[in-house]
Amino acid sequence: MRGLLVASRLAALATVSTAVMVSGCWGRGLPPIDPEPGSGSGGIVGTGGASNPGTGGTVTMGPPTPSGKLDVLFMVDNSASMAPLQTKMAAQLSTFMNGLKNATTGTLPDLHVAVVSSSFGAGEWGNVNQCYAGSHPGDDQGKFQQGPGGAGSGSCAMLHTGEKFLKTRDDAGTNAPNFEGDLVTAFQCMALIGDNGCGFESQFESIFFALHKGSLPLGSGVDEDPDNGGFLRADAQLAVVMLTNEDDCSVASNSLLLDPSINSVNDPSGLGALHSYRCNEFGHLCNGAPPPHGGPTALPAEGVTLTNCVSAEELGKTDLGVTNPTDGTADATMGHLFPTVGQLTGFLRTLKANPSDIFVAAIAGPTVDANGASLYKVVPVANPAANGELDPMVAHSCTQATSGGYSEYADPAVRIKQWVDNFGPNGVFYPICADSFQGTMGGIAAAMRGQLGF
Repeated sequence: MRGLLVASRLAALATVSTAVMVSGCWGRGLPPIDPEPGSGSGGIVGTGGASNPGTGGTVTMGPPTPSGKLDVLFMVDNSASMAPLQTKMAAQLSTFMNGLKNATTGTLPDLHVAVVSSSFGAGEWGNVNQCYAGSHPGDDQGKFQQGPGGAGSGSCAMLHTGEKFLKTRDDAGTNAPNFEGDLVTAFQCMALIGDNGCGFESQFESIFFALHKGSLPLGSGVDEDPDNGGFLRADAQLAVVMLTNEDDCSVASNSLLLDPSINSVNDPSGLGALHSYRCNEFGHLCNGAPPPHGGPTALPAEGVTLTNCVSAEELGKTDLGVTNPTDGTADATMGHLFPTVGQLTGFLRTLKANPSDIFVAAIAGPTVDANGASLYKVVPVANPAANGELDPMVAHSCTQATSGGYSEYADPAVRIKQWVDNFGPNGVFYPICADSFQGTMGGIAAAMRGQLGF
């Protein structure tokens, strides 16, 4: 993987003009593995699955190759409303850790554990509310979080100075951890990152960049990374766990999709209201068509239920009518989300020689009920910022009453569920609406231990 990325970086350095380098991923200090400006393809190097390059594809799942080492990345949604759900997860991290222990010896694997947020800015726009470019908590750029406060400034004092993620053993293989006190307590502190982040969640992009950065050595050189470096070990198995109550809305750093100046379904650009539904409209296909736009063709008052919804994977609606106010150019990404389900799936598979050494899990909004009926419903909601016009919005696919008198909720996680399903038996999905995450966290750990064979 590293060779492919280095090669792509060198190629990009030779071909990308200075004008391009001042914006997009270059301007934000990220590696140049976003879609190439002007390509409209959303493609990245080395992302195909074994049988279907470029889409994630299916692979033959053989036996795992356990080494006693496990690298675990937790992607924790830090948008508004997530603090109670983070607390609910943190309360069961002891259940999770106990579930990882070997049933015979009672010992944990040699662990690396990291946390990344869902905030990755808003593409080309640096002024979207709560998603301000290059600043915490709206644009964490895939950097590991050490509790509230932002990358490198987290408030978890249990971590030794300069450490960015948890290690249960030092790099020499001794039993000396890089934190003080109890593992679960340190993990809980790291995972409670707050809910002031970007409302356009970039779960996929955060995972993608976090693990790319984590595949590099620790340091500050050209091929090193000071934020996440040293996390991924060549001889360790890999697990990714996601906690979120909305679907993925990742966009490339040169995307114009989240233009904050447009907030109406009647705008000729076709972007619609500045709301998460914009991500559904451009990121999903339901029965082969994008979700309804609303506007002159109003939704019925009771809404509509959409069926057979999948990730658009660059085949859905485009935003070619949107232009950059700086130079008048069209959106080079055409409004496609990045990375696609297939791209993220394929990228993860490049990180391990044996695909059976990768495990993914998501705690998110269900897409269907217990009988397989769709929970994806679009309803009209008044938009006070556009003179009360009725705009489409996705109804919550689950809610959970709490003792505090409010409701936790989640929206159908179409792209996330599809991503989990790509990993077959090495992927599990749990609804986020639950009284407790005890069964959820225990179930994830048990499945992880069983499928990875440690």
